[in-house]
This record gives sequence, C-alpha cells and structure tokens, in this order.
Amino acid sequence: MHDPRHRIILPALCWTARRRDFYAITTDVSVEGIRFRSSSRLIPGEDITCRIRHIGLLHARIDQAAGQEFVVSVRGGRPALAGLARQFVRLSKAQDFRVEPVRIERRIVPKQKSVAVTLEGGHAVSGHVLNISASGVALLVDQTLELGATIRIGQKLARVVRHFTHGLGAAFVEPFEPSAVHEAMTL
Repeated sequence: MHDPRHRIILPALCWTARRRDFYAITTDVSVEGIRFRSSSRLIPGEDITCRIRHIGLLHARIDQAAGQEFVVSVRGGRPALAGLARQFVRLSKAQDFRVEPVRIERRIVPKQKSVAVTLEGGHAVSGHVLNISASGVALLVDQTLELGATIRIGQKLARVVRHFTHGLGAAFVEPFEPSAVHEAMTL
C-alpha cells in the first residue's frame, strides 16, 4: 500500500551540535518523516532541533540526507506524534497544492446561459453557464458535487474536475469540435 505524502511548505530555523542556526523549509510529511530542503549539508544520525512556523519546536533525528534534502523522525511518544501528524495534515490541506489543469481552448460566454444539470441519480438542478470551451464548462450551481462525479449538462456528459465559490468546472467526456463553440450554441 502506498503511504501518502502531504506537501507542506513551512519555514524553519534549525540547529545541530555542529551547525548553529541555519534555515530550512519543509517540503512534505509522510510516515517516513518530515522532509526539508536547506543549503546546509547534514549528516544522517545527527540530532536536530527545528522551530517550524505554525508547528513549534521539534526535537528530531536526521534519518536521510542527500544534496539539499534531509528527512527527520521526530522524537516523542505516540500521542504527541499523532497530534503533530494531524497538525501537519491540517496545514497541508489548508495550503491546497492541487495543480490546476492548463486550459488551451478558447472560452466563450454563450447567449443561452441557463442549463439543466442532471446528477448521477437522475435528479436535475438548474445551472448557470459562466463560460464554455471545447473541452469543458464553468457553471454556477446550488449544489456541491463530488470531484470526479459524472453529470449531464444539457445533452452533454461531463465530469466534475474543480470547485470554486458556488460553482464547478466540468470536463466534457467527449469534447466539442472547436468550430462548434460559439455564442449561439446551446448545451
């Protein structure tokens, strides 16, 4: 089973017995430990102390060091480590590093903006088209739909690929031909 890495970017002031006050930045957290980047070269097995923004003071051991990256395991009992892990995951989710897909098709705003959105269970809600391209559509809807959900927008099947305030972005299962995308089009 694959253990997830939670990407988290936090500045840290660190020190070891042989190297005083150097800066590092966290890059991710996993069951492997906390991964940092720093211009300081470190040695596996060294004890390290880091003051990490939004986390606090940590006492750890360097488990891996290669180039500018190093991984530490935090010292402490199971309850302290579980609380620390929850704090890192919460901060990681707040930073939200999802990559937005690159849009290459021209977007237009159609004259007909009202559209029926049929959900997987067959229930229909009304939607308002903000813009449309050959590959997808941005809609305002009153219902939150799960990422990856298949929906029908007018007569066109699509999958929900992103959320924004009061709306969603959906990618068409079968894109339109670019010449079919114009202001007079209807879904």
